[in-house]
Amino acid sequence: MRVRIAAFASLILALGALMGFVSASPAQARDANCTDFDSQAAAQNYFLNHGGPHSDPDGLDSDGDGVACESNPCPCNNSTGGGGGGGDGHAGGGAKKKHNIQVRGEEVRNTNRFRAVGKVTTYKGQRIQIQRNIKKRGWRYLTRTRTKPGTGKFRVPIAGPKGSCFRVMVPATRKYRRTYKDFGCIR
Repeated sequence: MRVRIAAFASLILALGALMGFVSASPAQARDANCTDFDSQAAAQNYFLNHGGPHSDPDGLDSDGDGVACESNPCPCNNSTGGGGGGGDGHAGGGAKKKHNIQVRGEEVRNTNRFRAVGKVTTYKGQRIQIQRNIKKRGWRYLTRTRTKPGTGKFRVPIAGPKGSCFRVMVPATRKYRRTYKDFGCIR
C-alpha cells in the first residue's frame, strides 16, 4: 500500500511539473533584468509585451512610472502602452529639457559613512529620489529628500554594500522631463 501511495504521489508531482513546464511560455519562464537588454527601447518593448505597466514581475520599472530600465542606453522608448493623446507627432519641437542636477558622493570625515551632496536648480523646494543599484541588479528606490526652497541644495546620507552605485532622480514637471544623474559607487 505504501508503495502505491509513493508511486501515486510521484506521478502527481511529475504531472504537475510537466504541466507547469508546458503551460509556462518562454516569456513567463524568463527572469529578465535591465542588464539583459542592449537598449532601453528593447527593455520597454519586453516590459509592455509582458504586462507592463500594470504588472512588473521582473522588476524592470524600479520607480513605478511605466518606463522600464531608464538607465539603459538609447535608443529609448518612453511609451507606457496607453497610445494616443498629446504631442504633435514629432520627436523634436516640444521636447522637454533635462533638469539641471549637480551631485557628488562624499565620505563623512573618514567614518566610512557616505552622503549625497548637491543641488537641483530647476526643482527647488521639492522632493527628489535617491536610487541604488547593487551589483548591476537594477535601480531601486533608496530614499528621498527635499531640496531647499531658495537654492535647490540637498544633503542626504546614503549606504550600501560594496558594488552599490547611486543616482538622483528628479521627477518630470511641465517644463522639464524626468532626469537622472549617477554620482558614484562604493567599491
